[in-house]
Amino acid sequence: MSRPHRVRAIPVAVLAAVLASVAVTAPSAVARQPSTSSRAGAVISTPAAVAPAPVSRLRVVPSLVLSGLVSPVLVRSAADGTSRLFVVEQAGRVRSVVGRKVTGTFLDIRSIVASGGERGLLGLAFAPDFATSHLLWVTYTRADGALVLARFTAASATAGAVLASSRRTVLVVPHPGAENHNGGDIAFGPDGYLYLGTGDGGGGGDPAGNGQNLHYLLGKMLRIDVRCSGHLYCVPATNPYVASATARHEIWMSGLRNPWRWSFDTNGAQWIGDVGQDAYEEVDLIPAGTGARRNLGWSCREGKHIFNASRCKPGVAYTSPVVELCHPDSVPGCPSARAAEALIGGYVYRGATFPAAEGTYVLGDYVTGRVWPLRSGVLGVPTPLSGVSGFGLQDDRELYAVTLSGQLYRLGFRVV
Repeated sequence: MSRPHRVRAIPVAVLAAVLASVAVTAPSAVARQPSTSSRAGAVISTPAAVAPAPVSRLRVVPSLVLSGLVSPVLVRSAADGTSRLFVVEQAGRVRSVVGRKVTGTFLDIRSIVASGGERGLLGLAFAPDFATSHLLWVTYTRADGALVLARFTAASATAGAVLASSRRTVLVVPHPGAENHNGGDIAFGPDGYLYLGTGDGGGGGDPAGNGQNLHYLLGKMLRIDVRCSGHLYCVPATNPYVASATARHEIWMSGLRNPWRWSFDTNGAQWIGDVGQDAYEEVDLIPAGTGARRNLGWSCREGKHIFNASRCKPGVAYTSPVVELCHPDSVPGCPSARAAEALIGGYVYRGATFPAAEGTYVLGDYVTGRVWPLRSGVLGVPTPLSGVSGFGLQDDRELYAVTLSGQLYRLGFRVV
C-alpha cells in the first residue's frame, strides 16, 4: 500500500496562529572584549580572540526590527553604500528598509507576477559590482506557471526605485502542471556566475521524474554567465554538461526537490536547504569548487533514505545531506528537537557582533516555526520564530529573517 501524499507547502499566506513569543530587544550575547594598546599616544581598541561556543549550547535570539510588511519571503543587501536592506514581498514588490523604517518601494512588478500558493516573486540578486553596474536580477512565476529570470537596471547605485520598464527576460523555465515546487532562489557565486535553484515541477513524489532527468531544468541547480558580452546569458565553458548532446548545458547540479532557500558562505561553500516530501528535510553542504555534476539524490532518495528505488541509478554517487530533520507524523521516534516539515535554508554567520557564533549556519522551518544554529553537523537549541519564510544578510554579514506574517527580525545569539 502506497503512502498517501501530503504536499509540504512553502510559505503561502499569513499563518492563522499568532507569532510565538520571541525577544524584541537587542539580544544578549557573548560580545567581543576589547583589548588596548598604545601607539604614538593613541589608544587603539582591538577585539580579543573569542573561540566559537559549542553549538549544542548556542541559541538564536530574534530581535524585532519592524512589522507591517506584506508576505515577505527573503532579505537582500546591495552593498551599495546606503546600508539599505531590501525585503522581497511574495506578490511582486521589493521594499527598502533603513534602520527600523520602510523607506520606499524599490521595485514593483506585481502586475506581471502570478502570486499565491508557492508562486510569486521568489528571488533577488544584486550584481557583485552593483555600485557601478546598477544591475539586479529577480525570479518570479508568471501566469502560465513558468519560472522567469529577469534583469533590471537601476538609474544609479543609490536610486530609490527601479523602473519596471527596464526589465529584460533572461531565462524562462517551463513549469507545467502543479503550482508548487518552483524553487527560484538566486545568488552570485564566488566565480562571478549566477546560480539558480529550481524545484522539481511539483506534485507528490516528483511524478515526472524531473530531479534525475538532465533533459529538463527542473529539480536542478543552474549556473549561467549573465554578464557575457552581447547576450543576456551564456553557459560557462566549465559547466559539466556543456558538451552534451542531450543534457541541458545550464545544469550544474541535479537531484533537488525544492531548494526554496540556499546561500554561499564567504569561503565559497554552498549551503542548500531542500524541502522534503513526507519524511525528511535536508541541508546540503557543497564545498567550494566541488559542485559540478553533483547529484543530491531526489527522487531516488529523500534525505539519506531511499524514496523511489526505480529512480536510483547504478554507479551514481549521491551527495548525502550534512544534516537531516524528520517529520514527526511520519518518522517513528523523531525527536522533537529535530522535527521539521518545510525547511527554510539560511546563511553562515560571519558578522563581528557575536564571535561565539562565528561559522554557525542558521536554518529554519516554516511549519514548526523554529530556527536552529548548526555547525559541524550538530544542531543547537531551537528557538521559536513562527512562520519564518526567509533569511538575509546586511553588508556587514549580520543576519536577518522575515516571517510571512510581515515581520523583519535581526538575529543574534546566546550561549545557554
